[in-house]
Amino acid sequence: MENYDEILTAENLAHIKTHILFSGLDDNEIITFIKHADPLYLELAGEERMTLEPGTKRRLGVVFTGSVKVFSIDYDGNRTVLNAVQGSGAVGTMQFMMEYYNMLFEIVATENTRLMLFTPDSLLIADESVVMIQHKILVNLMASKRQLFVNLSEHLVCLSQKNIRDKILRFLKINSEIARSYEFDIQYSRDELAIYLAVDRASLSRSLSRLKREGVIDFNKNHFKILTTRYFRY
Repeated sequence: MENYDEILTAENLAHIKTHILFSGLDDNEIITFIKHADPLYLELAGEERMTLEPGTKRRLGVVFTGSVKVFSIDYDGNRTVLNAVQGSGAVGTMQFMMEYYNMLFEIVATENTRLMLFTPDSLLIADESVVMIQHKILVNLMASKRQLFVNLSEHLVCLSQKNIRDKILRFLKINSEIARSYEFDIQYSRDELAIYLAVDRASLSRSLSRLKREGVIDFNKNHFKILTTRYFRY
């Protein structure tokens, strides 16, 4: 894009500076890199979606306000949630399209969201005019990878449980620890949670209802409350 006025507002720069990818960079360094990277800038309203077709040039996404969910779509049209990304912090970097050249992706805003999509080459191919800035961002990118590996490990721990009940309990325990509270919201709908836990949607609902009847949890849509500390500690 030739006109950077939409991105380089004082408000946007303030948000971008809080993002782990740009940690330690001043305004001039951020402006210089953005002009070098020439990102695709998006403003999406809540529930608005954007599809990236197969063969689209690889992109690294940065959410700096709002939140999105990222889905892959197979040849039969089945959608699988890959990530739920909040603006700022370590999880604000969408690292999901690095090598999947033939996969269809969909980005869905869960609230009003601003994000940038830029090519990894803008980081990985050294440019003498911005090489020091590239180095700083790459160091930050490595730091953000830590959270990605944590998320993957948590997902694998949930999937490794013996039955649906244990998968649910482990998932809720992780979210309770993240929130440091026995009352919290999860980011997934029931269908998305069933896909995340690799279980049948109806079986998930039955197990949740059973846990509720047993007095282990209470819930209303995506809001959960832990009623016993037998399974949960933070």
